[in-house]
Amino acid sequence: MHILTKVFVLFASVLSIAMAALAISYSVNADRVTADYRNQLARATSAESALSASKAKHGQEKATFQDDIAALTDELASRDADTRRLEASNSELRIALRQAEAARESITSKIAQLGVTTETQARIIDEYKSEMDRFRKAELAYRDEKIDLEKSLSNLESQVIVYEQVKRALQEQIEELRIALTNPGGADAAGSSDIPTEIAGPIIRGSIDEVLSDPASGDTLVKINLGSNDRLRENTRLYIHRGNNVYLGELVIFRVDLNHAVGRVAYTAADQSIREGDQVMSKIGS
Repeated sequence: MHILTKVFVLFASVLSIAMAALAISYSVNADRVTADYRNQLARATSAESALSASKAKHGQEKATFQDDIAALTDELASRDADTRRLEASNSELRIALRQAEAARESITSKIAQLGVTTETQARIIDEYKSEMDRFRKAELAYRDEKIDLEKSLSNLESQVIVYEQVKRALQEQIEELRIALTNPGGADAAGSSDIPTEIAGPIIRGSIDEVLSDPASGDTLVKINLGSNDRLRENTRLYIHRGNNVYLGELVIFRVDLNHAVGRVAYTAADQSIREGDQVMSKIGS
C-alpha cells in the first residue's frame, strides 16, 4: 500500500477517534446543556411566578399606600379646615375678650359708683334707723305710760264702782236701821223685809261652782260653794269679783243647804260677765 494511503488511513483513524471523542463530548454536553436549560427554564418560571406574586403584593401595597395617602390627604384637609375654624374661633374669642375687658372696666366703674352710692345710702339708713329707734323708744315709752295710765284708770274705775256699791250697801243698811227703829217689831220686822241683807261678822269668801240661766225669767243663777255652815241664809247679799280689783256684780241667795247655795245675779257691772271660778264675798271695803 502506498505511503500516502497509509497516511490518509492514519489520518482518517485519528479523525475517527477525534470524531468519536467529539461525539461523546457533544452527547455529554448536550445532556448537560439540556438539563441546565430545563433548570434555567424552571428557574425562569419560578422567578416569573415570584415576580408576579411580588407585583401583585406590590400592587396591593401600592393600593394600600394610595388609600393611606388619600386618608391622610382627607385628614390633612380636615385638619386644615379645623385649623381655619379654630383660627376663626380664636378671632371671635379675642373680640369677645376685648368686649369682656371693656365690659369689666365698665362694671368696675359702675361698682365704684355703686360703692359710693351704697356708702351714702348706708349713712342715710343708719340715720333713719337711729331716728326710727328714737321714735320706737318714744312710742314704747308712750305706750308704757298709756298702759300704766289705763291700769290706773281701770283701778280707779273699779274702786269707784266698789265705793258706789259700798255706798249703796251703807244706804241700804241705814234704811234697814231706819225701818228697824221706826217699826216696833224690831228685828222680826227687819227679818221679814224683802231687802237683801249682808252677813254680819267676819268676811265670808267663796267661789262660783256653776252658772245657770233661769228659763222662766231669763235671770242668771249661780251655785256657790258656801252654805248654812258658813252662816248663809236666804235673801243674803254677796258681792262677785275676779282677782283683786275687778268688780263684777252682786247676787242674792234664795236657796241654801249645808255646803252650797243658789243665788240670783241682781246686778252685773258694765262690760262684765259672770263665769265659773269667780269669787264671792260677804262684804266690800272691810
